[in-house]
Amino acid sequence: MTVNHSSILSVSYFDAYFNLVLALREPVADNAKKYIEKNFFKGEACYYGEQTHRNFMTAFNKLKGST
Repeated sequence: MTVNHSSILSVSYFDAYFNLVLALREPVADNAKKYIEKNFFKGEACYYGEQTHRNFMTAFNKLKGST
């Protein structure tokens, strides 16, 4: 999937991304978060900008609150 560095990825984007990673790779939320940080953000929290990272964290916190 191609991601444009100038766009801000939404919370719903990361909701879907977490669901995909949880279903196919890492069934534990904390492990899924680490996987996404390593592979999507390339180990750099603000690789796609601060707002995108905040939306990622919002989606993660939402996921943790629902489990």
